[in-house]
Amino acid sequence: MSGKLKGGPELRRRLKAIQLTFKPVGRKWADATADVARSRVPVKTGRLRQSIRRKNATQKRATVSAHYTATFVDGGTKAHDIVAKTGGTLAFTGSRGPVFAKKVHHRGSRAQPFKERAAREGLRKTPMAQELISLWNKAA
Repeated sequence: MSGKLKGGPELRRRLKAIQLTFKPVGRKWADATADVARSRVPVKTGRLRQSIRRKNATQKRATVSAHYTATFVDGGTKAHDIVAKTGGTLAFTGSRGPVFAKKVHHRGSRAQPFKERAAREGLRKTPMAQELISLWNKAA
């Protein structure tokens, strides 16, 4: 009996295909997560919703990015004072018209979590097993 393994090159190709599985799956997961997040994020002006997108997908990770305010919407904020820079004045439109002030008190905002839920829903919508089987079969 020969000591040589039959099908060695095919096995190596298949194992390499498995190793490369995360990039296409990660891309699909990130796209699904971005879609779900856009549908679940609270909308005031639409800027945050428009900013949610897949940033990249590599062999190790997939990244979904959004405007920095997503962190504050998702986690909420504590009450805090907003002070104008030295010698400056804060100017904004209040309920009764323009307001000019050196300092204002922001009462904080409640958390409206959407990021983790969107990631879990995106993962649920992206079955990895089928992609893995497809890559395994193509590699042979």
